[in-house]
Amino acid sequence: MGKSKKIVLFIVEGFTDKNSLALVLSKIIEKDKIVKFKIINGDITAQNGVNASNIHKKITNYIKEFIDGNIYKKTDILNVIHLVDTDGAYINDDLVLKKDVENIEYNTQNIYARNIDNIKRRNKQKSQILSKLSATNTVYVNLPYGIYFFSSNLEHVIHNKQCVCPEEKRKYSEKFEDKFVINPVSFIEFMNSTEFALNDQYKDTWEFIKKDTNSLKRFTNFNLYLNTIKTE
Repeated sequence: MGKSKKIVLFIVEGFTDKNSLALVLSKIIEKDKIVKFKIINGDITAQNGVNASNIHKKITNYIKEFIDGNIYKKTDILNVIHLVDTDGAYINDDLVLKKDVENIEYNTQNIYARNIDNIKRRNKQKSQILSKLSATNTVYVNLPYGIYFFSSNLEHVIHNKQCVCPEEKRKYSEKFEDKFVINPVSFIEFMNSTEFALNDQYKDTWEFIKKDTNSLKRFTNFNLYLNTIKTE
């Protein structure tokens, strides 16, 4: 790999995240960089056995998997951008309500589930890990790292649909890609919408999303990263 071509590595939960963002990000990030995605097939912050003490090691392992599965070296990576859903992780336990539903249901004030104890445990684990990662500047010893959130999830922010089944996620991701890939500048403008974009300092956006029921409401700080691309 030539020295002029550095990788911006995006870590995402699933294929629909990549399908929504990969092409448009490739078009707006400068030509001397290459956009790559590491799909981890799930929510790392909610995985069994993962906690705030070992999350850095888990992130490092995913980066190593990416490197080992390709022709790249660690030095080929410029930085790591981690995209996550908040999933209401920071709400109070009394806002997690019991309901006979097949899957977890969300609105902007509550989470509904059959087993509320499991959700409360998940939220505790997830919120602790997110707080640790939001204060992290480097991973894998010295790779620059930033974590950006979609609240309560990606579809909530970009489609204003909070509860979306897997098949709908696929259709929405294709529709989103088609809309913005021909005009990537409009994607940056969209992600800076006053409806959901947070424009404070990075640290302040994380403090904001922790408050009250904000982690269930429609917010993102991904615009902060996109704006650095636009101004570089």
